[in-house]
Amino acid sequence: MKNKVFIGLSIVILIGIIVVAVFGFNVDFAYKNHHLVDVKIGQDFNISDIEVIAKEVFSNQKVEVQKAGVYSDNVVIRVEEISEEQKASLNTKLNEKFGLDNTVEDIEVNYIPSFRIRDIVKPYIVPMLIFSVVIFAYMGIRFRKIGSGKVVAQALVLGVIAELLFMAIIAITRYPVNRLVLPVGVVIYGVILTVLNGMFEKQMSLHE
Repeated sequence: MKNKVFIGLSIVILIGIIVVAVFGFNVDFAYKNHHLVDVKIGQDFNISDIEVIAKEVFSNQKVEVQKAGVYSDNVVIRVEEISEEQKASLNTKLNEKFGLDNTVEDIEVNYIPSFRIRDIVKPYIVPMLIFSVVIFAYMGIRFRKIGSGKVVAQALVLGVIAELLFMAIIAITRYPVNRLVLPVGVVIYGVILTVLNGMFEKQMSLHE
């Protein structure tokens, strides 16, 4: 049974590696090359109203809309490309909808380059290393009666397998890599080590 489970996990991880090698991860829109369009509305508004306008102006593109500014009276639209015609159309439609007198020059457009996966992962590397060293050191000391090396090796291997499996599933399902994916991966890593710690505690009790 254990061998079948191990083989199954290995196959999933292998497929995930192949998918990443061929297609890469499906990165969230916010991490891809795009333009950030910032418009001052100057009043309370519904996101849904802006979304309708944005979809009319950028009909052939994916768009994301959110409120911004200290008083949430600015709107930020993420879009892959924006032409001068689209910019003018957006300004006209927003003026008509909200009774504004903005000019095209009032619309701020910034180009946002894509993030590399390693740039997204980088902030988590040092905290994860520190966490791992502390946990493994604790396990090595706490469970020395049942073999510190064996305990640490099992925890390390299973932790790595769990993370590889998680990332493989993300790659295979083409779930977008966003701000939630890596924190979830960290939580999974912590849960695995917590469960293993409980298992080793039971083994310790048998030796006492």
